[in-house]
Formats: sequence, C-alpha cells, structure tokens
Amino acid sequence: MINIWEYSVARKFSYPKLAAATNNFSEDRKLGAGSFGEVYRGDLQDPSMPPVAVKRLTTMMQRTMTDYVTEVTTLGRISHRNLVRLVGWCDGGGDGDNAKLLLVYELVARGSLDRHLHGSDSSDWRLLTWAERYKIVLDIGYAIVYLHTGCPSPILHRDIKPSNVMLDDDLVAKLGDFGLVRQAPGRGQGTLAGTAMIGSSDYIDPVCISNGTVSTASDMYSFGVLLLEMATGRDPAEMRESSIRQYALAEAVQESYRRAKVLQMADDRLNGNYVEWQMERVLVVGLLCVQAHRQDRPTIKESMAMLSYPAHTVPAVQLPMYPPITKTAE
Repeated sequence: MINIWEYSVARKFSYPKLAAATNNFSEDRKLGAGSFGEVYRGDLQDPSMPPVAVKRLTTMMQRTMTDYVTEVTTLGRISHRNLVRLVGWCDGGGDGDNAKLLLVYELVARGSLDRHLHGSDSSDWRLLTWAERYKIVLDIGYAIVYLHTGCPSPILHRDIKPSNVMLDDDLVAKLGDFGLVRQAPGRGQGTLAGTAMIGSSDYIDPVCISNGTVSTASDMYSFGVLLLEMATGRDPAEMRESSIRQYALAEAVQESYRRAKVLQMADDRLNGNYVEWQMERVLVVGLLCVQAHRQDRPTIKESMAMLSYPAHTVPAVQLPMYPPITKTAE
C-alpha cells in the first residue's frame, strides 16, 4: 500500500470503484492511449463528482512504482488553470499488481488539440482560427512557465505535444499526461541524467538521445516543434514519413526563414487570415526552441516575452541547425 496521504491532496479511489466507473475498462469508454497507458472515461456514482479520465498504466518499467508515487505526490500538490488537474489515484489495494496502478484526471470536454488541428474526419470538426491557435499557444506557454519557474524545483513534463494538450468548452488549453513527472534540482536550466524524454520521437530533443539527459531545454525543444505545428498546420510525423527526414518540419521552416519568406509556411487553410507579427513570432520562436544546442534555446519566460509583444527583440536563428545528411546510393 502506498502511503501518500500526507503528500497529495488527490483522492484515493478503490480499484473496483474505478473499474465500475469505466465499465471494466471497456473499449467504448476508451479515450486514447499515451506513452504510459490507456485512458478511459469514468462516470463515478457520485453526484458531487463530474466525469473523469482514468489512466491505466500498462507500460511496465523497472521503476514503475517509484515513478508512480512521484507522479501522484508531485502532481497532487500543484495547480494551474492550464494544467489538467490530478483528481485521484489508485494503487490496486496493495496487491502488488502494477497493472492496477491508476491515475484519475479531470475530464476536459473537447479532447486533445491534435484532433482539432488535424482531425477532419468527424462531423463536429472545424478548422481552428488563428486567434484560437494563438491563444492556445500562450495557454501552453503559461503552463510551462508554471512548471519550470513556479515550483520550488523545475518540473520537467518530458512529453509536450498536441495529443497531450486538452481543450475545454471555451478552448482553454490544459497541458496534461506528463511523461511520468520529474523534478530537476535547483532553479533555472535544471538537468537530470540517467532518464529520458518520453513519447513521440518527433518531439524529443535529440540531445536526450545522444547523452541521456533531460532538462528544461528538452521541454523547450518539444514546445518548439509544437509551435511550428500550430503555425503550419503540418503534422511532423507525416512530414518525416513522406520525406524520410527526422526533422522535416523544422528544416522546411528553417529554409523559408533562410530565404526571408518564413510567412510562406503559414497554414494554407487559414487563407491568410492571421496577424502577421504573431504568425512570424510563433514560427521564429519555434525555430529558436528547436536549435541543436541547448544553450542556444530560449527559456520559457524568454519565449513568452517574444511571443506576446511585437516590439520585443527577437534574436536571429543560428543556421544551419542540423548537420547535412549524406544521401545513400539509390
């Protein structure tokens, strides 16, 4: 049994209660799957409790239990309007079965950002306007500011991407589904060794892969890819698959920046209906965040200043960002 009552304000639920709430984790209740498990809609038999999202951890790791306790004790003590709130937890009743480790989050009404940005296959889908996208970008930034600078030690998200951003009825963005949360020592550019970024490779800082460390700059890399995706409307995974280039989206924006025509990368579906300085800032700050060397990337506070104010000085992006790749023989 995990003794975390004194460390978290989140509520403890019994496994049978959450199993009943999700109809025994039935497929028709499934909302999606993340890096560490599957997420289901839960309807609790409690008039004081709204519907919830129940994440069942299914990916087994050597330190799953330690990571799980860290997740609950850390997220249970933080609160921000742009973070998905941790409502509760379940450790399976102390039976030692890691498959019964559950996390319970608030259910955010409109689902994930990637569906609204790319998913045109449903009858209720509509294109996000530029004003909506720009506000969402700032909302995500506010969440990262809180995680990196608003806590006693920086909290590293490690899995920032559109599928982990939820939108409520008012299109307020909430960052959720942490890649099993980590706290970095000290303030500023906290760095942790012996851990890794989690999730989709297109959003992972290449430095994490090369030297096995994560930092606030790693989150900034992921944020940068998200910025480029929001501005261009292009899915980095689809671009990579079509071009066989790991950094196809960043390289395409980089090339347009090199030719002083970065606005040509704006999402064609917007038909030019955007504020030019905002679009340019989102693209350029995205490029700054995905630079190869961590020391060249802006902090989240520097990024938000550049994104928010047209008169704010924006440094030139140091090009090229990526080494040339030698083509193999056909």
